Amino acid sequence: MQNHVLTYANHFKHLYRQTFQPLSDQYGLSQLEIDVLLFLKNNPMHNTAKDISVMRGFAKSNVSKAVESLRMQRYLTSSPDPENRKVHRLILSADMKDRINALAGCQEQYFALLLDGFSKEEREKLQEFFSRIDDNITKSLKEKKITSMR
Repeated sequence: MQNHVLTYANHFKHLYRQTFQPLSDQYGLSQLEIDVLLFLKNNPMHNTAKDISVMRGFAKSNVSKAVESLRMQRYLTSSPDPENRKVHRLILSADMKDRINALAGCQEQYFALLLDGFSKEEREKLQEFFSRIDDNITKSLKEKKITSMR
């Protein structure tokens, strides 16, 4: 079972990268830069480099480099948070809206491809299974964190 899960995860990532390759080439963006843009589009309330790093599991240094590159390419801007000057909020550029929307459309097509042929009930069941897996992971991580603090 575990080998299958790892194989599935690898296939998932490979197809994801392959799906974005044409737009990556066209726009001159790395996959990480695409992931940052889509994260910000899909999660407007989580708009800091730290949010991206924590929630997507990317190294802080890699996110910082991607954010700086995206700023240089005018895909996003940043501004200090009014309540905490150390925190910089990332804002998607309106000038790049068409490109960002094209990336989001590509992501939607990817997930539609993954779920092709699944009924509504099967999609709901799949969501339930993934939620249970995530609960197990979260519980285990919390327990390990507590254990490692002793």
